[in-house]
Amino acid sequence: MFNPNYSKLALVLTACVCATLTVPHFFIEKVEATPPDYKYQSDYDCMVEAIYYEAGNQPFIGKIAVGQVVMNRVNSRYHPDDVCSVVHEGPISEWWWENHGRIVPIRNKCQFSYYCDGKEEVVYEGKNWEDSQVATLMVLNNVFLKDLTGGATHYHADYVSPWWAKKLTRTVTIENHLFFKR
Repeated sequence: MFNPNYSKLALVLTACVCATLTVPHFFIEKVEATPPDYKYQSDYDCMVEAIYYEAGNQPFIGKIAVGQVVMNRVNSRYHPDDVCSVVHEGPISEWWWENHGRIVPIRNKCQFSYYCDGKEEVVYEGKNWEDSQVATLMVLNNVFLKDLTGGATHYHADYVSPWWAKKLTRTVTIENHLFFKR
C-alpha cells in the first residue's frame, strides 16, 4: 500500500511521468537481458535489468523505488560504487570463472534475487519493459527531489522474511515491497 504522506509527491511524479511518456522513445535502446559479462553493460542497461526483473509486476512508483534503492546502495559505503556492480553484487562460482571465463553467480546468494535464482532472464517487450526503461531514465537523471524509499538500501516482498529485515529500520511500504535502511 502506498504511503498517503507522499500524495503531493505522487502528483509531481505523475506530471513527470506524463511528460516523459510523451517524449519519443527513439533514444532508448533495447538491451540484452543476460549479456555474457555485466562489466560491459552501462549503468542504464544494469538499472533497466534490475527494475524490470525486481519490480516488473509493480506499479510505476514501485519501479522508481527499486531504482532508488540501487542508487542508495551506490552512494553507500557498504556497497559497490557503480550501478552494475550493485545490481550484480554477490559471490560467483570460481569453477565457472576459472574453467570457462564465465560469470555464474552462486544460486540464492545475490543482493538482487533475480540475478542468481537460476532462472533464465527473458524480456517480454511491452508496457512493463517500457516503464522500466522510463523509470531508469528518471532515476539515473535524478528527476525526484525526494527519495520515495526514505533512504532504503534493502527491500523485500511481503511474502518472504529475510534474516536481515529484523536488523534494519523499515522506512516505507509500496505495494507488496517493504523497504529498509541501516
